[in-house]
Amino acid sequence: MNLKKSFIVFIVIIFSFFFTFSCAHSRPPKPGPNFQWIKLVRTPSGNIIPGHWIYQGPVKPGKTWIPTHLNNSGNVVPGHWKNIKPLKKKNAWIPGHHGPRGRWIPGHWK
Repeated sequence: MNLKKSFIVFIVIIFSFFFTFSCAHSRPPKPGPNFQWIKLVRTPSGNIIPGHWIYQGPVKPGKTWIPTHLNNSGNVVPGHWKNIKPLKKKNAWIPGHHGPRGRWIPGHWK
C-alpha cells in the first residue's frame, strides 16, 4: 500500500512540473498590416533579442519604424514608431541597426 501512495505522489509531481513549466510562448498581437514576425535573434556579441514584429510596408512620410533592440544598458526596447523631421532636404534618415560588433546604433540623419 505504501508503494502505491509513493507512486501516485511521484506521478502528481511529474505532471505538475510539466504543467507549470511550459515551453510555449505566445506572440503579441500583430500591430497592423505590413508587419512580419521575426523569431528570436542573437546579436554578433551574443545578446538575445526575443521574437518581435518588424514593419515591411511602404514608407510613411515623417515616420520611421524603430525595430526591437537592446539599449546600451542591455534592456530590450520594443519596436515603435518614431516621428522624424528632416534637418535639410538632402539629408537621409539612417534607421537604427546593429554595428559590426553587435552594438545597437540608433537611427540618425546622414
